[in-house]
Amino acid sequence: MLKILDFPVKPHVRKYLDLHLGTEPYVLSSADRFGKLLFHLMRRQIKGKLHHAGSREGCTSNFKLDLRNFPAYQYGFDELTDYTIFQFNDYVDELLKEELYTWIRQFVTRRTGIKRVIIDFMAGYDLREEDIQYETLRKAVQRNVSLPPLKKKREKSVVNLSLKTGDLSQKTGDLSLKTGDLSRSAQLVSLRQQLMKEAQSPLPQ
Repeated sequence: MLKILDFPVKPHVRKYLDLHLGTEPYVLSSADRFGKLLFHLMRRQIKGKLHHAGSREGCTSNFKLDLRNFPAYQYGFDELTDYTIFQFNDYVDELLKEELYTWIRQFVTRRTGIKRVIIDFMAGYDLREEDIQYETLRKAVQRNVSLPPLKKKREKSVVNLSLKTGDLSQKTGDLSLKTGDLSRSAQLVSLRQQLMKEAQSPLPQ
């Protein structure tokens, strides 16, 4: 009887799942959104003319499923179909991109552009070009995220300041810049924790 199943996934999908579910074999259950979908797909595997023969392409990683709670014999499950592999990879890929869109809406400013936010997001999931290309994510953002126009900076009034005041102002500006970076880092951590919490919560019925 099959106990551990190697589910073919794309590298970026695997890294996303590792962060949200851990690196140990995932005990299949219906307690979270990933388990709900897998249960549904694996107990009602669709075969036939669905043209997903290429769905295993690019799935060079494996997501280990512990099937101790899955009655494979009851559902007549013996192997994964291309459709099941395609649907699960597509679902997780969309979750990852939805998180990216949230980051874009939250963090893109006049100082911090879309490119910087995408790079930060990739670093957060340890995503490299061989996992998923930056350009793929950039095009997804371009298609799916509409940002409001950024407010123009107010024109600075010209004020005659002494040399000492100018030095003080420069130091204050440097401190402000560092504080801004620290604040943004804290925001990234906070958002990441919130997104992980949401990912672990069950889907609404």
